[in-house]
Amino acid sequence: MGGDLSKSQIIVLVIACCSIFLSGFMLFKTAREYKLAENEYEALDKYAVKTGSAKLSNVRLGPMTIEEEVKDELARNYNRADFPDLEIDFDGLSQVNDQVVAWLYVGSVGISYPVVQDPAEGENEYYLHHTFEKEENSSGCIFMDWEVKPDLSSWNTFIYGHNMKNGTMFGSLKRLLREDGLYETDPYIYVFLRNGIYRYKIFSYYLDSTDSKMYWTCDTFKEYRQYVRTALEKSEHDCGVEATEDDNMLTLVTCSGTGSNKKREFVHGIFIDRYLYD
Repeated sequence: MGGDLSKSQIIVLVIACCSIFLSGFMLFKTAREYKLAENEYEALDKYAVKTGSAKLSNVRLGPMTIEEEVKDELARNYNRADFPDLEIDFDGLSQVNDQVVAWLYVGSVGISYPVVQDPAEGENEYYLHHTFEKEENSSGCIFMDWEVKPDLSSWNTFIYGHNMKNGTMFGSLKRLLREDGLYETDPYIYVFLRNGIYRYKIFSYYLDSTDSKMYWTCDTFKEYRQYVRTALEKSEHDCGVEATEDDNMLTLVTCSGTGSNKKREFVHGIFIDRYLYD
């Protein structure tokens, strides 16, 4: 009969229905993982409190040597008011994940998250697919490159995070590229460690290819000098910041776009000063 479907039409229809079902399932799975990751981070907010509402004890990892004290004095800022009004409970965070190394705060784009590091050699994959609580989840969490030193003494400290569509994690970094004048409102990146707060000033941000050479951590001082120059040249905004090889830097990295348009977003900050706890 003319109204009957042919065998090939039935196969096409079945395939189309399966594709629709699979797409719907993947959307549901992604949305569910996004929500779980978001809820987990919201629960971790209790470990970062306003100093006006609560006062946590400041803990130093151990006594400093004379050499360390001299080095610290060179870039030390004694004015606590120059830094975000937060205190981080690292002892509490460590009970949730003993690989926590820092807390990252970027006020201009609303980033405020704990940072973990898997020190296993070559291991930057685990936290791409696991949350801070080590639950398997494609949303992952914010993590520091395994090669850099967690005390921020490396020439270039890389911190990675997913570009979440709901704006969480590093999903808000793209605002620097899209919103004129946002950089000027608050150009600083802050990293909280157990011994104090480290401040970096953003001097460059841009999109680059997925195989960008800017993932390069630098092996020599000469290479680092060239890296700083290249970062300044690539920037999509003249930040007006004097970034030199005299200070080390921090780099935030996330993905941008999909398919053939997929790129990486880099945000570089040069070290300015630090507030050390007594």
